[in-house]
Amino acid sequence: MPGSSWRRSLQLAYFNHRLISRVNQSKQVNWLIIELGLRHVAYEKINEELDRMLIGLNRLFKYKCVKQATLGYYRMLDIKKEEEVYHPTIHILVPTIKSYFQGRYYIKYGEWLSLWQKALDMEPENNLSVSVNVLNGKCDQQDTIYKMEQGLIRLQNEPDRFQAESDGQLAARRLVGYSRLIKEEMDYLYPGIEYDLNKYDTNDVVANCAFDFMIHWYPGIKN
Repeated sequence: MPGSSWRRSLQLAYFNHRLISRVNQSKQVNWLIIELGLRHVAYEKINEELDRMLIGLNRLFKYKCVKQATLGYYRMLDIKKEEEVYHPTIHILVPTIKSYFQGRYYIKYGEWLSLWQKALDMEPENNLSVSVNVLNGKCDQQDTIYKMEQGLIRLQNEPDRFQAESDGQLAARRLVGYSRLIKEEMDYLYPGIEYDLNKYDTNDVVANCAFDFMIHWYPGIKN
C-alpha cells in the first residue's frame, strides 16, 4: 500500500461501514473489536517484531476455539512511534457466530490474552497488550452520523497533505488485510468509497459504532 494518511484511514472506515451493513443484512452475527499489540519495541527490533505479530495473528485465528467462533476478520497494522520506541497494534474487526455469547464458543478476555501470548510464543512478562470490545450499538448515534457527514465533506474538499512515515521494509508490508466472510463480501462493494451519506445505512447502529472506532485507526507509522 502506498503512503497512508488520514484520508486512507477515513476511506477504510467508510468502506468497512458498508461492509458491516452488508453482512448484517444477510446474516445474523455478533461483532467484536479486538486489539492485539506489543509495547516498547526498540527501533532495531521493529521489523522482526512486526513479522512475529503478523505470523502470530495468522496462527491465532487457526486455533480451533477461535476458528469455530469467528467468521473472518478485517485487520489493520497501526504503529505509534515515540522517539526511537514503537508500540505496534493490530486492530481487528471480527464477525462471530450468532451463538457466540450463549454457549461454549465464548472466549473470555483472559483466554484472548493467553492465546495471543501463545501465538507469539512470548513470556507473559513481555509487553503484550490485548483489548476486546463488543460492538452492540451503544454509542452516541447522532454524533457518529454527524462525524460521517463531516468526514465525507473533508474527503471531498481537503487534499491529502500528510504521508505516513515508513522505511523500505515496512513499506512492503500489507498494512490492511481481510479474510474469509469479510473478504468474500468485499467483492460486492464497488466502488469502495461513496461520497453521499445516503449510500450508507446509518440505521445500522453496529456499523455506526464500528465507524467511531475505526476513524481513530491509522495504517502505518504515526508519531
